[in-house]
Amino acid sequence: MRNGIKVVVVPMRGLNGVTVEVLVKIGSKYEKRGEFGMSHFLEHMAFKGTKKRPLSGDIASEIDVRGAGCNAGTDGEVTSYWVTTIRRNLDWAIELLADVLMNSTYRVDEVNREKGVIIEEIRMYEDNSLMGLGSDFAKFVFGKSKIGCFNISGEVEDVISINRKTLVDYKRKYLDTNRMVVVVAGDVGKEAFDSVRGYFDVFKTTASQVLPKVKIEINKERVMVKKKEMQQGHFCVGVPGLAWTDERKYVLRLMEVILAGNRSSRLFRKIREEKGWAYYVASVGQKYREAGLVAIQAGVKMERLDDAVDLTIEEMIGMGASLEEREVEMAKEYVLGKMRLAMDEKQFWSEFVGRKMLLEDKLASVEEEIENYRKVNKKMVVDLAKELLVKDKIRKLVVR
Repeated sequence: MRNGIKVVVVPMRGLNGVTVEVLVKIGSKYEKRGEFGMSHFLEHMAFKGTKKRPLSGDIASEIDVRGAGCNAGTDGEVTSYWVTTIRRNLDWAIELLADVLMNSTYRVDEVNREKGVIIEEIRMYEDNSLMGLGSDFAKFVFGKSKIGCFNISGEVEDVISINRKTLVDYKRKYLDTNRMVVVVAGDVGKEAFDSVRGYFDVFKTTASQVLPKVKIEINKERVMVKKKEMQQGHFCVGVPGLAWTDERKYVLRLMEVILAGNRSSRLFRKIREEKGWAYYVASVGQKYREAGLVAIQAGVKMERLDDAVDLTIEEMIGMGASLEEREVEMAKEYVLGKMRLAMDEKQFWSEFVGRKMLLEDKLASVEEEIENYRKVNKKMVVDLAKELLVKDKIRKLVVR
């Protein structure tokens, strides 16, 4: 559109529902000290009141009476807002998202109330190692960077310091229409373009700053131990990985699956099925434009925690020498099967297409993604494992 917003429509014939998603290129990775938690806080305030709909209850009632669903999410690079509803409510859904993005009032009482909600969210993750350990690990490895908040919510003290003025100032600095994509997925056609244009074309950017240039620094410390009163020990073991701009990301994804990505993976079988030491074993890697992480997380009976960590490290280091062709083919079929199943879902398309357009400035092609996985062979996985999964690069976060 004239104001720089990109619009993509994904026709999915025969569906009753439609998803409208707005993706904005702003996230915790771009936050400077003093701004930590701001992107996430803005996301929380999305449906808390606008000039047209002054109270959060007004918005909730509109959504509920239509049987619709809405939510928002923040990660390191993108904040997104979405509504799913039936086709006849398409115009309403687009207008609602335009209203909350352009006209949210950020009332002082709502800001203060939401502080309490976010603080409890932070505490929930702190109390639950299953939920929060991956974020803690990213903060441990990348937290020395001069720019970037690697636990998306920020710390409690960061949230306490936020007020209406700092929130509005942050939005004005970085919410730029040239960094925004609107995606409509469902049984829709040209009318979706017309509706988006009608409500979003009047959106004028207030952003006065380019996004800061991020240089991620790897923490030289290799081990972090956290003490908690718990019956179960938890660990996250990993290495610096690849940026999502690296074309070897498809190789990396298969490597992660082979290590701990499903019930057939090496570490799930060895730690849970053979040893009986854990209930969950999972891959929790992350990718940013500048860098990434390959990491394995598990919750283990306390007396076997050190053994499980040693076994995980042994499996990671030895992968390059012991990989079998069969494992690579199984991982491919797993990833492609999951992708094809997801293609039936509206929000898969809104997210997949939106992120490609926002971050890479190109239309997404699932067939191209599938072909990229098909091209991966055993040698490519072995070479990457030998490059990344080495003893000197391993970092450990243990909770006991």
